[in-house]
Amino acid sequence: MIEKMKKLTFLVYHKDYERFLRDLQALGVMHIQKSGDQTMAEPESLRHLRHQKSDVVNVLNTLQKISGVILDEVRIGEAGVTDNIENSQAMRLVRRVQEIGNTLTALSPRIASLQHDAEILRPWGIIDRSLLNKLHEAGIHEQYRIASESHFEERFPEYAAFEISRDKRFVYFLTFDIDGQESEYIPAQSLRLPEQPLEEVERDIVTLANQKEALEAERCKVSEDALGDIIALEKEIDSAIAREEATLKTQRAALDTVVVMEGWFPVREEAAISGFLSKEQAYYEMRDPVDTDNVPIQLHNNRFNRMFERLTRMYGFPCYNEWDPTPIVAPFFTLFFAICMGDAGYGLIIMLYGMLEMAGKARKTPIVGEMLHGCGDMVFALGAATTLVGLALGTFFGLSLVDYVPANSPLHSYYEFVGGDFPGTTYSFQMASAILIGVVHLCIAMMVKAILYTQKEGLSATLSTWGWNLLLIGGIVVGTLYMVGTLSAETTRMTIIAIGVVSALGIYFLNNVGRMKESPLKGLLINPLAGLYDTYNMASGLLGDVLSYVRLYALCLAGGALGSAFNQIGDMIWTRTEGTKGFIIGIIGAVVIYFIGHLLNLLLSAISAFVHPLRLNFVEYFKNSGYEGKGTGYEPLK
Repeated sequence: MIEKMKKLTFLVYHKDYERFLRDLQALGVMHIQKSGDQTMAEPESLRHLRHQKSDVVNVLNTLQKISGVILDEVRIGEAGVTDNIENSQAMRLVRRVQEIGNTLTALSPRIASLQHDAEILRPWGIIDRSLLNKLHEAGIHEQYRIASESHFEERFPEYAAFEISRDKRFVYFLTFDIDGQESEYIPAQSLRLPEQPLEEVERDIVTLANQKEALEAERCKVSEDALGDIIALEKEIDSAIAREEATLKTQRAALDTVVVMEGWFPVREEAAISGFLSKEQAYYEMRDPVDTDNVPIQLHNNRFNRMFERLTRMYGFPCYNEWDPTPIVAPFFTLFFAICMGDAGYGLIIMLYGMLEMAGKARKTPIVGEMLHGCGDMVFALGAATTLVGLALGTFFGLSLVDYVPANSPLHSYYEFVGGDFPGTTYSFQMASAILIGVVHLCIAMMVKAILYTQKEGLSATLSTWGWNLLLIGGIVVGTLYMVGTLSAETTRMTIIAIGVVSALGIYFLNNVGRMKESPLKGLLINPLAGLYDTYNMASGLLGDVLSYVRLYALCLAGGALGSAFNQIGDMIWTRTEGTKGFIIGIIGAVVIYFIGHLLNLLLSAISAFVHPLRLNFVEYFKNSGYEGKGTGYEPLK
């Protein structure tokens, strides 16, 4: 359901505004609304705060990677923030961590370059530069060369080549030129050595490595000692940003001496607001919302539906004069997910993951679901539903439970019934059930649309919508009663005729009452044509919507078939081995196939079981219920 709201307008003396805003922020229940039509440019102070927030977030991410801790589990410390956030101790630590990061970024390529130079110089040993300088003065210049061992032994005994060292790949040797001219062509690769001597290069490597180690240790020290303070700094910056944004939404009056502020608060917080206002020196006006107000939306549901509010937010908040779709989305999304998974064994694993997530331990497991962080309650509920539906359908890790219950037991008869055809048809029971569930889902959507539009526009403007509801829902109910023997054939025929006549009046003649009032003749001509066009859209669209629910059966069938296939592969490996050693190898191979196969099937099925039920709610249900999701979320100044 949607929380009831009230609007509050303040007039605050400009000198008291900063204190008033901080007190209002501490109260934490007021959603500030933009006042008037002013278009104030974003001030430099707000842009600077956003830049500071970005720096703090980047540093927190860096420190989290270093320490391996979960930021949500770190105890928030004291940020030591003053009026100037930039001069706070926590921000100085942030700047220091940034400086360390920039220095380390510059050190890494420098160390890599020196290590590369050292690798080139090491085969040549310690080079006497003074002796080489004397040779250069005499017009003799050395050439550093390499060649493979076989090539060197074959070709270079005839040349004046002086071997320096060897390794597994090359022979390193020197040749000499006189006055810069080679006496003859020498078939070997020539090298150009770094100018810096090997001993200096190695000394620089050690120095830079020690510097890097010291900087990393300093950064780790900050992570150990001040992570909570930096998190507190982030929250303080968030608070300052919220105040700046609230200031942008206000306007000034009376020669800038009075600040006008408008906002919304939940009716359940009226006592807290009244207590706050009684202590403030500010004029205020409190009223209920009117139709033209853009009221922020705060959803308020029971514990089960609350878990699925995040799905509603993914699509968009309802408007204040609409209904919260969460109470319908929650049970149907759960049911659709469970049908798509359709395996009790997979449901148990999903329940276990949800329990780990709620206990705060799921992110420490090898498979980390960052997207599911904080959704442990919803995951557990989906797993429990999957387990129940899997048991109802008779599937456990790809195994058909009908093969493991006594043949003459009621449970065996039940599983045969579920796995067979729908009574009176040649269609699969599970496929027919998926379509029936879809029909119920769409009927609820159409009923919600009729009631909501009637509430917003009045009964006379929605007679066509009610006509379609009567025709479809009434026809389904009457047909069902006839099939179960409650209604006789004659009673059913007369009832269907009555429903058709009344529905036709609404669909073809009263679809636009205003047109009928203006000109009855014009209405009698145009309204039926509009009704025919609406009939075409309804018939084609509704048929496609109903068939969309077949995907529930298809995904359940695909997941079960894939799980069964992995079981068969594992069984083949296990049963086709001979001897004790072969038996052990077969067991190990089968377990690997079972584990990897079912893990892969679980992940693929879970993705499909999330996406497709979401589509059935966001497309089929929301379209037929008239839900648009254009509301604004309630974001109190905190």
